[in-house]
Amino acid sequence: MSTVIEKGTILVHRVFDIGGEISLGRAEQLLSSDSGPRLKFATDTRKAIIIKDSPLKAELGGETLALPSGKLPLRVFARLWNYGVLSVTLEIDMPRGITWEGLVKTASELEASSEVDLIALSRKDALKKRIMPAVTNPAEWDIFEDYITYIVEKAPGIENPREFIRKVNVAELILAEDKERLSDESRSFILESAIQYSNSDLAIIDWNSALLIEPDGQRDVADVIEFSLTHLLEFRYYDEMLGRKLEDLYDTMETKQESVVHIFRNFYSDIAEDASRKYMEFSEFLGRVENSLKTVGDPYLAVVFRASALEFHFDDWRKSISRKMETLAQISQILHGEVNTRRSHWLEIIIIVLIAFEMIPMLLDLWRYLR
Repeated sequence: MSTVIEKGTILVHRVFDIGGEISLGRAEQLLSSDSGPRLKFATDTRKAIIIKDSPLKAELGGETLALPSGKLPLRVFARLWNYGVLSVTLEIDMPRGITWEGLVKTASELEASSEVDLIALSRKDALKKRIMPAVTNPAEWDIFEDYITYIVEKAPGIENPREFIRKVNVAELILAEDKERLSDESRSFILESAIQYSNSDLAIIDWNSALLIEPDGQRDVADVIEFSLTHLLEFRYYDEMLGRKLEDLYDTMETKQESVVHIFRNFYSDIAEDASRKYMEFSEFLGRVENSLKTVGDPYLAVVFRASALEFHFDDWRKSISRKMETLAQISQILHGEVNTRRSHWLEIIIIVLIAFEMIPMLLDLWRYLR
């Protein structure tokens, strides 16, 4: 007999980088008519999550999403993060009485739906336009993060989460696979990643989506996952930025573009100073990510954050960025050395020319005397 979901929610996330920094106070003023409260991680007996400059939540109204299996009403809200990230979430109530197979089918349709992206992009563009005065160094990166969180609140047998996930095919839902029959190895691998705070709740976090069993309807775990997604986007953003910056530096060193006119302010100097600024910016970002683990006051939520970091390969991104930063620092030093060497050469030439000019009168006098 198929498992029926009596109550649940689907959170479809799209996370965008829109600039260098967002002044949340200024954004709150600009959105004062319809903005929601700052993010509060709902907790009962647990300690709250402590986040410096907690994000601003803005309600963006309702929408209807057309899927092959039917139309789903949804609510849209966004969160603004002070480090230049805007996350848009489509909140969908699971149809009451939907079977597990029906939920897997919906998951597959959501993964394949282009309308989800269109809705998120249009809401992001409209919100960004309204808060533009609050954005420092506005930019638009064409890459964004996507993620889906399934929250099951009420279903037969859910009072024993470990037993519940053995009865349903969690792997098919997590991977949004409604056509292929997954191997037992794939299913076991995903089930082994389950974590729990109490005997009544459970979380399975994967790289593409997550399943949360929350009989009390808590959203703190879902919020931590979204928090992690914003960090993943920033990792990817800085990794690409560093890659492009290094390519520019390599091209500069190969072409060796130099102007005789710019003696004390040359092309190498501009590139070297820009590289130094980028190095400082990346260092600040890495420090902020390192401190994120310390901002989670609840031990269980810290476990959730670390599980998300593991699935999103934070360590791999961090190592990649660190390697590129070291290369950037070395090239920056080389370029500064090149600039200083060239300046020294020019100064030597100038000194020789000045000495030569000073010797001209003396040589003229000597020539007259010898005549």
